[in-house]
Amino acid sequence: MALPARLTAALGRHPDELAEDDLQRAVDSQIPEGVDLDWKKDFYQGTDAGKKELAKDVCAMANTAGGMVVIGVDDGKQDHAHALAPVELVQGRGEEWIRSVLANWVQPVVPNVGVRVVKSAAQEGKIYWLLTVPPSTQAPHAVAAPGNDYNFRVHVRNGTTTRTLAESEIAQRYRDRFKAASDDVDRLHEVAEAGLRYLGSHVIKELPNGGKLSDHYPVWVSLAAVPAVRGNYPLTTQAERNAAFSRFCMLAGEAVTTNMQPDHPILVGRRQLRFEGNPTGQLHQDGSFYAALPLYVQSDRRAPEGPMLLHQRGLELELVAQVQAAAAWAAAAGSSGDLMLSAALLSYVGSDVPLRLVVGDALLHHGPVSPVPAMPAQTTADLTAITTDKHEAVIAAYTLVSDLLADMGAHQPELLSPQGDIAVQKLGADWRPKLTGWE
Repeated sequence: MALPARLTAALGRHPDELAEDDLQRAVDSQIPEGVDLDWKKDFYQGTDAGKKELAKDVCAMANTAGGMVVIGVDDGKQDHAHALAPVELVQGRGEEWIRSVLANWVQPVVPNVGVRVVKSAAQEGKIYWLLTVPPSTQAPHAVAAPGNDYNFRVHVRNGTTTRTLAESEIAQRYRDRFKAASDDVDRLHEVAEAGLRYLGSHVIKELPNGGKLSDHYPVWVSLAAVPAVRGNYPLTTQAERNAAFSRFCMLAGEAVTTNMQPDHPILVGRRQLRFEGNPTGQLHQDGSFYAALPLYVQSDRRAPEGPMLLHQRGLELELVAQVQAAAAWAAAAGSSGDLMLSAALLSYVGSDVPLRLVVGDALLHHGPVSPVPAMPAQTTADLTAITTDKHEAVIAAYTLVSDLLADMGAHQPELLSPQGDIAVQKLGADWRPKLTGWE
């Protein structure tokens, strides 16, 4: 989860890893409250007033810079951590209650709020609540009692307190939201176009044994990805690029196929690192991503003069792996929120040269014949969902594949389902060894 870097620096470790000892050090150091940190002595009451206060605290964080609400640390009315005051777990007012309140009292709902309990070792049976709130791309978030949608308030953090925005300020927040959405689309086009230029220069290079890479790999599938809340992974020095590349290789190695493993050497790019081979791509400092993989095409032995055969199974599985790798990099860079995805089929034998889709070994001549689609396929998915549930990556890939196949005259993916499953039983011996982390 992308949270203000100041929190980690002030608390000594990432908020997701805090323990009671860390909270005690915060007390000893008298760490002050701020726009991104709120110490609270008592848990929220079960009344409407208590629910409203919870919603207001979370909204104010999301509408400002993100941050954390810590329940069980007394600020002593001095706006800094004054003393540990762990609370008792109240029956019926646990994590589900917190999420229910936020779902019913906040419009729109703040995405990806973290709710975590830290047990107290010093006082048996008592706990601390840690609510982590990422900055939101859907701000402004308003607080309104259920059934009272016309009487709402928008709150932000103002130093160590919370204030209500005026109507003109709310209007500006909405303008900022719409502009941010437009900027995301522009950034996605920028990443995709830069990646395509880089790939194009790579595949036309002369090989040592003669010919070009495009002679061996004429068709590629690419994926560009841009997170709504950008991260910041340091890529300035060679050591930083090496570390980022090693981490990406480890994360990409957990994808559904073994093909998302870039080759050395690591190549330099402006605020990015690049790699060539299988795959070819770019990892951007802000968590954006571009990668392209070659697809398996072959001549039709039964009709040598006919269209080349493009195996649909490879397209489907490679896109799942690319979605997983893109999400892994975005999360590693500290990004959060939605992940915008754009997939394209690229032909280096001519965009108007038709290909025949091969659905399965028994249907070699029954697939449609079509050139690669001229338009990319696009979708948006939740970054946290993809990184925590492989089925969500399949669902995102299913949407992209469906659109690309539709442009080629195919009705639907063969292996991927809209529920996030993969029909592994349909894979032959050539693909089963490449499938990892699924069966």
